[in-house]
Amino acid sequence: MSSSPPPFTIPGYRLLRRLGAGGMATVWLARQESLSRLVAIKVLAGDGAASDELVRRFENEARTIARLDHPNIVQIHDVGRTSTGQIYYTMPHLPKGDLAARNLRDDPERVLAVVRALAEALGCAHEHGIVHRDVKPENVLFDARDRPMLADFGIALSGSQPSRVTGEGMTIGSSGYMSPEQARGQPIDGRSDLYSLGVVAYELLTGEMPFQGGDALAIALAHIEKPIPRLPVTRRVWQPLIDRALAKDPDERFQSAEEMIAATDVIARRLRRLPRHGVARGWRGLAERFIAIPRRQRAVLLAGVLLVALALLLLASPRTGDRLTAAPAPPAATAPVPAGASVGADTATSVPGDALAGTRAQRLRDAADALVAGRLAGPGGAADHYLAVLAVEPGQADARTGIASVLEALAGQAASAIAEDRTAAASEALATAAGIAARAGADAEPARVALVQAVRDACERRLAQRRDARAVLEPLLPVIEGLDAPLAQALRGRLDAAATSTPALATPTKAPPPAVEAPRDTGGPPLALLKPADGSAPRLAMAVHEVTRGEYAVFARETARAAATCRATPGVLARLRQREIDWRNPGFAQDDHHPVVCVSWDDAMAYAAWLSRRTGARYRLPNSDEWLLAARRDGRATGCAVANLDSHANGCNDGYAYTAPVGRFAPGASGIAGLAGNVAEWVDVCARPGRRGNDCPVHRFRGLSWLDDDAESNIDRMDKAAAGVGFANVGIRVVRELP
Repeated sequence: MSSSPPPFTIPGYRLLRRLGAGGMATVWLARQESLSRLVAIKVLAGDGAASDELVRRFENEARTIARLDHPNIVQIHDVGRTSTGQIYYTMPHLPKGDLAARNLRDDPERVLAVVRALAEALGCAHEHGIVHRDVKPENVLFDARDRPMLADFGIALSGSQPSRVTGEGMTIGSSGYMSPEQARGQPIDGRSDLYSLGVVAYELLTGEMPFQGGDALAIALAHIEKPIPRLPVTRRVWQPLIDRALAKDPDERFQSAEEMIAATDVIARRLRRLPRHGVARGWRGLAERFIAIPRRQRAVLLAGVLLVALALLLLASPRTGDRLTAAPAPPAATAPVPAGASVGADTATSVPGDALAGTRAQRLRDAADALVAGRLAGPGGAADHYLAVLAVEPGQADARTGIASVLEALAGQAASAIAEDRTAAASEALATAAGIAARAGADAEPARVALVQAVRDACERRLAQRRDARAVLEPLLPVIEGLDAPLAQALRGRLDAAATSTPALATPTKAPPPAVEAPRDTGGPPLALLKPADGSAPRLAMAVHEVTRGEYAVFARETARAAATCRATPGVLARLRQREIDWRNPGFAQDDHHPVVCVSWDDAMAYAAWLSRRTGARYRLPNSDEWLLAARRDGRATGCAVANLDSHANGCNDGYAYTAPVGRFAPGASGIAGLAGNVAEWVDVCARPGRRGNDCPVHRFRGLSWLDDDAESNIDRMDKAAAGVGFANVGIRVVRELP
């Protein structure tokens, strides 16, 4: 630092030294004489006359920010002018540096804590109508307790690197962190700050910026035009948050800081279930144990390790085919080397343990990565790696499980395509599945049986709809023949028959019950028959979809029903408890096509009674056994990350952090959609004589919802509540009694 005296004075403060300078401001370390404490003073560059408008804006913003009271926002002590007329404000001196100087790539829990703290700070600012406009690591300082503190509201400082160039004029901010609308110079709101925080989160997790370029303009264009990058597989639990935060359209982002905080709650639960010790710590522990071994034993152990390493080099396979092949050997040695066998070209060196372990482990890791990325088949796809392992080690458990996952995903794709009349896509998925199952042979047999059943169910549902079923299913017959000839034969018979009913594709062992059609009442919802497990005629139909916000709004308007008290689910959306929420405003964005939430058990019962009066039919809530009957038909399901749970074809991340519109995903085997996710649903556990209404001692809801993850299953999950309380993740589904 220069020894020259400061160019100005500030009454009441003794300037000690300059801490830093940017294109628009300079920061000084000073001592406040009245309180004998160290402070930082930010002084706006210029003499006032050249930038009166900027000075006024800075002064007004500083005074507004001074009123903010949040533990993660740097407080402002004083606002004034220097002896040369420059505007300044004082704030605490934070000696622990800024976030840009810290490397948190190997500490995702700390990244989570920082992102959550900054989201809470931004939420406080947004509630006061303040948009930060320059959220970046350099503007996050740490106090003596190592808490992250958001600083520099309304001030855009230039940086030294191209990715952190400060714009001027209408595009105030740092281009590396600007939202697309901010880069265009368009009006912005708090969602722009959340975009910038998403960029910060990505940088903390990877050490790199999500969008890069040679200059500020190139970086701004990348934010506007380039797709959101993918995180490394070790950070994939963060991808839904990054996708939502960095959405190009503000309407597709988190709409409030509370929504982003809720996303961090889900990540926190997932991180708690991940291993706590990283690879580095594991290697360090091995090294310490190795050193503790006596020198002679270390030499023997090291020789054995070198022999294993040599064997792995000999066995390493170039990944051009679908088998794990051994290193070049004499012409007679053409068979693959089984695990644990002796290995060598000209000599037979005995290798202790499993000589294929390293290659197998790498194949399985590559397969898992491909599966997460949605690359199911083809060169380098998940199936390619799993089949390569099974070619050498038939019955290898991880590879068999992986093949089952691939076939399950392809079955989901085929079922969705059949339901949506996309014959070509269904044919491609089924042909791919048939080829994989044939190559895997006995290792895929249980998964192939499940695949055939899924195709059978999808065809049954399509035939039940009777809408151009022949045009959709006939082209699939050749590929279904290759998958399962009996299924194809049964399907041909069904297509040729002019039957009006919809019996099972397999030949029934007893006379089917009389055909019953699902009714559709005027003013009522679409229904699917709830078929009893004993094969008897259905006596009940269940609504295909949850009650929507639009449907509930009609009921509430006609009955003048007041909104119930609504609570956020304990442990999630904690900040929403401080705000009033109800079914019209549950704390996140919805429209009339989303399932209604924040409705109580009393509301659900009243809705069913109103629907009965409106249609003239008998509607009610399902009891617990009826709900389970439908859910079990679709199979046990668990959730993952932020995503809804009824999006199997999309690998869990369905693009909705909260509720999805009803009907967004195809129904399951039951013909009913959304039973494995979206919202939990009220059930009438007292649906028996003498135990109804206020006489019921407990009120329950079943199933998983948008905020659940893979800790539980939809079939096992049940909770209880008071009759008059709603929740932000619980909705309504009705059933209709048949004559």
